[in-house]
Amino acid sequence: MNVLFQKEEDKKITTQRELVEHLLAGSGDVDEMSEENRREMDAIIMAKLKSGKKLLQKELDYLRRTNPILYAEAMRIQRMAEALEEQLKHAKSKEEVNQIFTTALSGISKNDPDREYLIASFNRISEEFRKSKAYNELPTTIEEAKKKQADPDPDLFNEDDEDDDHDLKNWSPLQEMFDQMPSFSVSA
Repeated sequence: MNVLFQKEEDKKITTQRELVEHLLAGSGDVDEMSEENRREMDAIIMAKLKSGKKLLQKELDYLRRTNPILYAEAMRIQRMAEALEEQLKHAKSKEEVNQIFTTALSGISKNDPDREYLIASFNRISEEFRKSKAYNELPTTIEEAKKKQADPDPDLFNEDDEDDDHDLKNWSPLQEMFDQMPSFSVSA
């Protein structure tokens, strides 16, 4: 997307973000925006919602002032997406990630007016999470995760340490103090 302006200062806008900022900053106030700028802004926001992308704060502010109903829908979509992200962060296995994602998708009602936007948002989150390092480090199954959690690192508590001469059953702080005290030998 390249937009050129024929004013004194020629600007080249190459991203949607730059276009949104220009549309909002150029008019100062939403009420002063031209009808064409409003249509462009609405189209950008709808495209972002349909693709599952998160809206910028400026876009949310614009919606809050111009279309409170769509603003409420966008906020609902954003909150549900954030809840899914949080659940995925706490998943213990790849199998659990799949279950969380499937549950989230099945929780969207067929009559939900935002169904298309929610599915797009959930798919985007799923794709991003599956590409992350956190996902790659997860065990494959829930059983592997439980086993990994139940079995600590075998080298962590190695009983064959050569320099471990402490008998914890017979240890006491007083004995340790007596052992560290200097000893005197007196010959008579």
